[in-house]
Amino acid sequence: MTLRRTTTRNLNQGEKIPLTSVLMVVSAATHWTLADGTLHPTGFWAEEFVEPHRIFSAAGWDITIATPGGAAPTVDRLSLGLAGGLPAKTRSCAVYLDEHAELLSHPRPIADVDPADYDVVFYPGGHGPMEDLAVDEASGRLLASTLRSGTLLALLCHAPAAAFAARNPDGSWPLAGYRMTGLSNREESVNRFSRKAKWLLQDRLVQHGARYVKGPVPFAPFVTSDRNLYTGQNPASSAALARRLVSEIGDPALHVTASRVVAAPPEAVYAVLSDVTTIGERSPETHGATWLRRGKRFLGHNKIGPLYRWSTLCTVTEANPGKKFAFHVAWPSLSTWSYELTPVEGGTLVTETMTKQRPQYAPVRWIQSAVGVPDRGAHLRAGMRTTLDALAGTLEPAHKV
Repeated sequence: MTLRRTTTRNLNQGEKIPLTSVLMVVSAATHWTLADGTLHPTGFWAEEFVEPHRIFSAAGWDITIATPGGAAPTVDRLSLGLAGGLPAKTRSCAVYLDEHAELLSHPRPIADVDPADYDVVFYPGGHGPMEDLAVDEASGRLLASTLRSGTLLALLCHAPAAAFAARNPDGSWPLAGYRMTGLSNREESVNRFSRKAKWLLQDRLVQHGARYVKGPVPFAPFVTSDRNLYTGQNPASSAALARRLVSEIGDPALHVTASRVVAAPPEAVYAVLSDVTTIGERSPETHGATWLRRGKRFLGHNKIGPLYRWSTLCTVTEANPGKKFAFHVAWPSLSTWSYELTPVEGGTLVTETMTKQRPQYAPVRWIQSAVGVPDRGAHLRAGMRTTLDALAGTLEPAHKV
């Protein structure tokens, strides 16, 4: 289900800006099957949904809730009792869930959502994910796609279990080698029924190749991140993880744009821009690109000066012929590039834009400065102008508008 009422926020004199959007993927399980066949009643953990949802709402984010098959999720009743914390906390959670009962009753099916539509994908925990999300293929595809695209992905408490359903195209596990946390064996042992569990989260994460870490104090907040993956250890980490995501999104750390009228029709401009294999003919920085999956993903090959070389994994996020072509660049760049095409007298107004939400990593800034680029924004703007001039030089001789 979607809580989104509009995709923009109105400012003065009709100006609009896009809202940050978050997809909350919630377990729809009502039980956890133990090793002896016992069905332990469960669901999602109240605090792990309520606190992030409250924080995302306060930040003005659009929120979409999705579950396996679009089934209404069930709250784990234990999370509203003594196991859920002090009475004031559990009463607050219960009231919040009651206020949002109608919204929770109509989630979207996971299979029907596109992770490319969201800025953040967030999985709350509870023992429910151990039952359904750990083997849900639609969730696994969504999770793997989110990780590859560079979109922020957050897994809380037991929610890393959902990662076990994810696979790379070659069948390998996408999160192998990632630093991450989740409910520890010691914390799980407090639940008496866990002695009959088929497997424990910490053990299985390690077996799959994750670099599992945990906080020094059990049940205390602990959040860690690796590239675009953010994980929280336990229910107490709910608010800390959500606030970390809000702070990471924030205002863009770098936003660069350049425009130029090209004397050619929008369809012809789009045909050139969307053929990323020709980008090296125009860009002074990206000297080549190779499709990994035509029209979907490509590898960009970049250079600054004679020595600095690097490659970037890019995912096409919008391909609207004659109107817009956009793609997201994965870690460590974590930026979005777009070309917007507007018909004008004399041709097409082409606007190239790069937005980077988070500041560049210090080692990368040092390298850029060392190769003669102390001001990355100015360098990009100059490169955009060169690219647009070259685009015009390619198209204009053959077109009359």
